[in-house]
Amino acid sequence: MRRSVDDRGSRRGCGDRLRVCYYTRSADPSGMGAHMLDLIRAFAGESELSILCRTSEKARWLSDRAAELGAVAVPLPSPHDSAYPRVIVDFVRSHQVDVFHGHAGWGWEDPDGFRIAKAEGVGAVVLTHHLPFLIHDRRKASRLLETTAPVDHFIAVSSGLRHTYERIGVPSDRFTTVPNGIHARGRGPGRLAARQALELSPDQPVVMTAGRLIKMKGHRYLIDAVPELVRRFPRLAVVVMGRGALRDSLHDQAAALGVGAAVRIVGHRPNARMLLDAADVFVLPSRHEGMPLAAMEAMDAGLPVVATRSIGTDEVVVDGETGTLVPTEDPGALAAALAALLADPDRRATYGAAGRGRYLEHFTVEHMAARTAAVYRDVLGISGTAQAAGTAPSLLASA
Repeated sequence: MRRSVDDRGSRRGCGDRLRVCYYTRSADPSGMGAHMLDLIRAFAGESELSILCRTSEKARWLSDRAAELGAVAVPLPSPHDSAYPRVIVDFVRSHQVDVFHGHAGWGWEDPDGFRIAKAEGVGAVVLTHHLPFLIHDRRKASRLLETTAPVDHFIAVSSGLRHTYERIGVPSDRFTTVPNGIHARGRGPGRLAARQALELSPDQPVVMTAGRLIKMKGHRYLIDAVPELVRRFPRLAVVVMGRGALRDSLHDQAAALGVGAAVRIVGHRPNARMLLDAADVFVLPSRHEGMPLAAMEAMDAGLPVVATRSIGTDEVVVDGETGTLVPTEDPGALAAALAALLADPDRRATYGAAGRGRYLEHFTVEHMAARTAAVYRDVLGISGTAQAAGTAPSLLASA
């Protein structure tokens, strides 16, 4: 017989190890995958951890990395495979899971995982939403509410994102905002070495961005801004790191605008965070986000950030303090903001230092993991004490 939540709570107070299962249906989890790995890494020493995820060619890295960190990695078949729910049932039963923590983007509807976890008596069924709900379809909104009804508590990675789900009917008292966090990258290679790696001159102005080459990231608006920037800064290089379906169209767009030599689409770089040292300004032209890791990475590297005033981003970048926020889909505003910073090295240094301080105060992995652990304890009814900022999280902190 499964233990009750009360039984679990009392045993946890005696030091029993928590069994946490992370779950995603996404075949290409990208930022969600990094988020789950950070949680697994943070909790690995004191908990029994597992992950249920797809193992397609695009997603196998997540399963492999989770296993390297000590988690039990269980491959999920396609959601359309009749074996899909049975894999979840068998694992939850055999491993006596205490916390079933799903991760999803907008519009993601789970037909099995949360229902099964709840039916099997899992003490805490939790779902983190990583992207805002921007679908204008009442039927899809109703479907999402129906399929996530078994969830005990929701986590939003930003307050703006949270509000999009509250608008469609998710009760506010079932939501907690836990901002994304990232690991500190450590010491970078320095400006000269990073520029040499990207074949850039030591003294040319450099604007950099990083992210998947997909529509929501808004790269087309950045490239539309480049002709005006090149007129003011003829030796400008705009470095675009990342891969995706829009690579060829972005390359063609730059060529058609006559700025093909200035726009350098360099593809995926495993050492992208180290290469940030080559930039004068980081730019994030997204149409929407959840809470952008790329902006945090730039701030960790001490860069000023020009970004669009979109959901999540405006909770990371402070306009006039750590960077500049501009309207979405506005190449003219992007060009003006980038030009102002390129022309003002003192302001770049001031914004960069402030951004680094803001990252350390709010957006470290330690902050994110500690706040997530508090959600688990709250849902399970385990008492705990507040943790000092920046310390290792404890799932079982007792009063």
